[in-house]
Amino acid sequence: MLITQRVAAEALKKAHGLSIADLCIGVGYTGVKLSNGAGGTCFTFRHELGLKCGPIQGAGTMIGMPAAVAVEMAMSTNLAEASIGVAAINAILNDNFDAGKDAVDVMDIREPDTVGMIGYFYPVVKQIKDTVDKLYIFERNITEEGLLPDWCENIYLPECDVVLITGVTFINKTIDHVLSLCRNAKEVVIMGASTCMAPDVLKDYGVTILAGSRVTDPDKLLRVIAQGGGGLDVQNYTQKLCMRITERRR
Repeated sequence: MLITQRVAAEALKKAHGLSIADLCIGVGYTGVKLSNGAGGTCFTFRHELGLKCGPIQGAGTMIGMPAAVAVEMAMSTNLAEASIGVAAINAILNDNFDAGKDAVDVMDIREPDTVGMIGYFYPVVKQIKDTVDKLYIFERNITEEGLLPDWCENIYLPECDVVLITGVTFINKTIDHVLSLCRNAKEVVIMGASTCMAPDVLKDYGVTILAGSRVTDPDKLLRVIAQGGGGLDVQNYTQKLCMRITERRR
């Protein structure tokens, strides 16, 4: 069973009686609001939604959909549907966690360490780039000099002491392969707005820290997403979560 599938199964245990009250697939993020008032969000793969002008079937008919149906979309190969699924998972699971410290303050990063970063977290790069020996940043869409294509993960991740992984990997189901390459890392962190807070599942794969988010105002969040908001805009209506789920490896 894939990791995203196991995480979805955790959300399904808590989805009974819930439905989709509202949702939006924006150009930057996707968001959902559930019938109990909880919200969830995650990244939108706007560059990988296919050639059709309408990436979602049944658009305009999803309000009232059982939350369980939305959660099961997480396993879709249609990345718009998968984003709805992961956002629904996050609305169910992440709402149960309290605010946490900044992930950089919790993780064990030291000067001799080699760090791998899957997904370009610019604010985190600014914090750690001058405090570690090496920093490899992997991206599928290269936006500036110095980033490595994602296929380079196969070369460099096995030598990393610390690995920071975007929660976007739940959406495109690359998380299984990425974690398989982290066998030598003492610290494995999944972070970002797309992160599913499923510690009981993820500790089985060597993950040491989860740093996701909880939506604090679903209505304003969906409005911002509908108007093209990005990560910094979404942060205004979310609360950072951070928890250590296992001790760092020696």
